[in-house]
Amino acid sequence: WIAMTNKTLTSCLGDLDITDGTVFDACANTDEEFKLIKKNWRKKVLAEHPDKGGDPDKFRTTNASFEVLRDLYQQSKVKDGTYSSYLSESAKAEAAESDIDIDELFTKYSKNTNVPSWDFYEEAAEEDVPGYKVETARSGRAKCSVCKKNSGKVAIADSAAAEASTAIVATSTASRSSSRAKKSASSAVAKQNDTTVIGLGEVRVGSFDKMAGSYGRWHHLECWRVPKKVQNGLTDPSDEESCLRDLLSMEEVLLTGLAAMDEEDQMTFVRHVINSDHWAGNRKRKAGAASGPSKAKSAKVASKSESASKAAKGGKKKSAGSTANVVPGSYSILAPGLGGAVEDEKILKGKTFVLTGIFLEVGGGDENSIGVENLKSMIESFGGKVTTRFSKNTSFLLAGNNPVAKRFTDARAKSIEIINLVRLNGLLKGQLTFDRLGKLEALDSEEFMGDAYQPATNASVAFGDAKPAAAKKGAKKPAAAKKEAKKPPQRRRRPKSRPQSMLMRSHHWNQTMTPNPLLLLLLPLAKHWWHMPIRARALVVLQ
Repeated sequence: WIAMTNKTLTSCLGDLDITDGTVFDACANTDEEFKLIKKNWRKKVLAEHPDKGGDPDKFRTTNASFEVLRDLYQQSKVKDGTYSSYLSESAKAEAAESDIDIDELFTKYSKNTNVPSWDFYEEAAEEDVPGYKVETARSGRAKCSVCKKNSGKVAIADSAAAEASTAIVATSTASRSSSRAKKSASSAVAKQNDTTVIGLGEVRVGSFDKMAGSYGRWHHLECWRVPKKVQNGLTDPSDEESCLRDLLSMEEVLLTGLAAMDEEDQMTFVRHVINSDHWAGNRKRKAGAASGPSKAKSAKVASKSESASKAAKGGKKKSAGSTANVVPGSYSILAPGLGGAVEDEKILKGKTFVLTGIFLEVGGGDENSIGVENLKSMIESFGGKVTTRFSKNTSFLLAGNNPVAKRFTDARAKSIEIINLVRLNGLLKGQLTFDRLGKLEALDSEEFMGDAYQPATNASVAFGDAKPAAAKKGAKKPAAAKKEAKKPPQRRRRPKSRPQSMLMRSHHWNQTMTPNPLLLLLLPLAKHWWHMPIRARALVVLQ
């Protein structure tokens, strides 16, 4: 994809569906105008996101245009203090001259190919103001909110040390008043040992207080837990450069202040964010294990020792290499026309995959996603697409060893077919067709756990036909069967006979009884006589 040239601020606003300057008439200042721009941007990226079937090129153009407009806002370089100045007729005519540097800036941002998940943009749309601010401490007076909560034991130790030091100072300076000596000694020791204070120049992170309308609740960087919203915006946490691009794209959306920091402080913040031990909701690290930045390392060691003791006692959690029947790296990645694979580079075109679990036989990647990146590259080389979330376009759930159980539940609820690497290998080698794949026996989550997992190999595999599922004892009936069973037996209703008139009933009576001549004379005066058909009247008269 090549970025378009001769980009202007007018066209950047147009990419966000802002073509008329009157939309800014209700805005009192540039801040309110940028909020309006941000609202339009959120609406567009949610609609154009590739996870929802949107065009990746349009999505990238929308993001790049927003980042150009955001830079202008952060640097206070908006012409005449209003974005509407770029939408006037004169501005459109002079666009090529006034926005001569915008093209280079747009090209820079459009080269960013990282695409955060759709959930990230959905959560970001809920915030009108960035929820977090990162900066270097301007003074040494602010205190860490987390350390203040966990400083009970530290305060007791500090008070004991202060009393001991006070006694020494009081003895050596007996000529002075004892109260002044105690005060100065206590304050000196407290300042020296107070771990709650955020030192001058240290990186700190605060959150937005809606009641006060400003940022507060400052944290040491080591004490700050990376929120789930920020985690969702990271496309590749293992790559520092990619993570930095992701975090800078969050400026004025979820974060603020990062772009103003120097490169060294930016990378310090990035290294903290990509460390999963610092993520909120991570069960590996116990909350409150450390009472300050000085105890962060001890908390990590304690967590590791605790997990080691659980493993020794036979805990449920298994390590990545605990499967005995899998040889790490034994499966060779396929490519079109190589390794016995079909030559069709578009065999998986239009198919979207979600991956779960680890693939030891493939290898590569970190401990929690072994083989995932290599499989993603293989699927994309055959024209397929890999996403991290289910959507209406998802075709398959590719499961590896020890997958996430919720993925299976969600896949079944959305009628998404679950396959393993063995079946994907059969598709790419031409041993299976998509029609035949749908007829194979459905896979159960228990088949992917521990030693029950069937690793894939590059050898040919014979795929049998689907087997009828055996009815398990106590197994739940399908919803359709339950609904059918609940239906009460319907009674057969007798068809309603057509109502007969009095004279038609009298016809049957006259067949068994002698007719009365007087009755025949009174027939024309009967109630139903004139409503009877002519043939019925004739029949009665003849009788």
